[in-house]
Amino acid sequence: MDLKKILLEANQFSEEIKSVFINEYKKILDEHDLSSKQSLVLNVLHKSKKLTMNEVATIINATPSAASQFIRKLEKQQYVKREINEENRREVFVFLDTKGEDFYKELNEVDEMVLEKYFLQLPEEDILTYHKILKKLHGIVVKQGE
Repeated sequence: MDLKKILLEANQFSEEIKSVFINEYKKILDEHDLSSKQSLVLNVLHKSKKLTMNEVATIINATPSAASQFIRKLEKQQYVKREINEENRREVFVFLDTKGEDFYKELNEVDEMVLEKYFLQLPEEDILTYHKILKKLHGIVVKQGE
């Protein structure tokens, strides 16, 4: 049994599946006229509750100045809001605004739909095996990245 050949085929399956999932999520991005980078920042903001401009710059791999322009666009569309840090007035915090919260709720609905439409078609044992394998692979990837 050629393990490399099997893994290459599995990777091809994974890419095709990813393409279908991307199309599911692209619909919501298009409805909101957001880029994948903007969606990523909104997602991280939802999880962390607030970010500094430097953290935004790191996430989008840009300068603080470019990050500021990036956030300004999202702020203008009411996806985020900025507030000055009262303890360090040179630092600005970014938070989700109303449309950002609404967008995240819609993303959760798409997540639920993807789970129901695809993943929950698998038997429970396969789902548990899938989780176990991804968890192991995640550990390897994180360890290698250190």
